[in-house]
Amino acid sequence: MRDERKVTALAMQGVKGWGPRTVSRLWRAFGSIDQILNAPVSAIAAVTGESELVAAARIRSLDRKGARSDVRHLERLGGSVVTLFDADYPALLAGIDDPPVTLRCLGSPAVLNHDPVISVVGARRCSAIGIDLAARFSAALCEAGYAICSGGAIGVDAAAHRAALRRGRPTIAVLGSGLSHLYPPENASLFQAIAAEGGVVLSEYPCDAGPRPGRFPERNRIIAGLSLGVVVFEAGLRSGAMITARLAAEDYGREVLAIPGRVDTGASAGCHRAIREGWACLVDHPDQIVERVQEQVGLLALHRASLAGPSGSSPAGE
Repeated sequence: MRDERKVTALAMQGVKGWGPRTVSRLWRAFGSIDQILNAPVSAIAAVTGESELVAAARIRSLDRKGARSDVRHLERLGGSVVTLFDADYPALLAGIDDPPVTLRCLGSPAVLNHDPVISVVGARRCSAIGIDLAARFSAALCEAGYAICSGGAIGVDAAAHRAALRRGRPTIAVLGSGLSHLYPPENASLFQAIAAEGGVVLSEYPCDAGPRPGRFPERNRIIAGLSLGVVVFEAGLRSGAMITARLAAEDYGREVLAIPGRVDTGASAGCHRAIREGWACLVDHPDQIVERVQEQVGLLALHRASLAGPSGSSPAGE
């Protein structure tokens, strides 16, 4: 796995002053790590919007030593890394404005490019009915041929992952911490089962990164970007689930499917507002979700094209 191009991508992710949007602009402009490193500084600066002096300093600051250390750490965990510059990077995720530069993976990254993905999100402190509905809907979506993605949290997330595993289907857990700090720790056995049973536990963060609050909103864009649609259960107005849902609808053009709940508590207030404002569709049966995501013709075509063979992770040549 210690491909120097992967090491450079990991180092590029850590460059101060560059974030996922800047690195994705470089990827779209040049298409490969080698092309970026061989490009004149003036060309890099033109893409990043910096002075040539600053762009040159950014390139010089690439910390390959630290990146190699992270790779060794990941190898000890039995993991692997997929980078934005790789042909097997998920096509739908690559299409968002700020795709993660790297995905550190425990389990099978191949699941990211197999069945189309539907994400299931919702409250950590959810009702028994919410957990039951999330599990039933997720199981039905698995039976319909979709991979379930969620954030690995307790509550709705865990119910969705477990439902997929009970059906013998791989599932995708996207963490807001590094893979040496699986969070929440009470779901450690769930993460082990996901990785062991054909699914993948992934993170864009270095292996030793802890679960800081700001990392969870960042990881939510991955949950949204991997999917054709996002299904929301029991989400409050200011919940992380609603951050994911709004990103999916407003920034990434995904379907958002909201399950209504009780009106005498605030548990589903976010779902109700999204339905009321018109950017989420009310659904009360898994078949309705399948019908809606099948209308995502462009995304489905992109997914099918990625199954046909490497689309080539060189958008500069398109």
